[in-house]
Amino acid sequence: MSPVAPSTARSTDPVRLATIDVAPVVAALVPFALAIGAASAANGLSLAEAIVTPALLLAGASQLAAVDLVGAEAAIAVAAGTAIAINLRFALYSTALRRWFEGAPRWQQLLLAVPLIDQNFLLCEDRFDESTGLAWRRRYYLVVSGWMVVAFLAFQVVGYAAGAGLPAGLGLHLGAPLVFAGMLARAAAGRGQLVAAATAGGAVVLVSGLPGGLALPVAALLGVAVAAAMPGARR
Repeated sequence: MSPVAPSTARSTDPVRLATIDVAPVVAALVPFALAIGAASAANGLSLAEAIVTPALLLAGASQLAAVDLVGAEAAIAVAAGTAIAINLRFALYSTALRRWFEGAPRWQQLLLAVPLIDQNFLLCEDRFDESTGLAWRRRYYLVVSGWMVVAFLAFQVVGYAAGAGLPAGLGLHLGAPLVFAGMLARAAAGRGQLVAAATAGGAVVLVSGLPGGLALPVAALLGVAVAAAMPGARR
């Protein structure tokens, strides 16, 4: 991420800053998107289904879990319930989005919520403060989200086309969760938060055998549990 401090962000071009900030995130999304595209092809989804589903969901962890469960012939209710459970964190993110874009029309806030995912949430939380106005925040958010959405969808199509041609055992599905844990570690304000992020990053690898995107929420819960159990942690 750019070394520009949040407090001086207002004097920086939001388009340029957003492009710099999002570059490593996009790079980490590529293998994750490839994994989802390949999983869609392996589990019998048509190309149209593989394209429309991510465009509607924009939630890789729940999408990967749902695709794997459908491929394993799980009941649709189970796949849908799993996707909903994984996506519950977005209810918390929505409170931040309302704070970021306070003063914007309600219809605009609803549209801005569509591309909100883990990575752009952390980028924006790091950049937005009282010195950044509504117009600056909107431009930064749209550029960050635009790069991520285009890369996420495009490389899912590439992964679908490659299908079985992608080497097995590469752990492509771990790309986005690992970079998310890294971003959490960078944003950690104290020892407990840093331990939580490190634990979550390691746990993502250890529990990667869980169906689809379940590894991310399970790893996050483990990180929180370890941090809470540390001496001096708030009860």
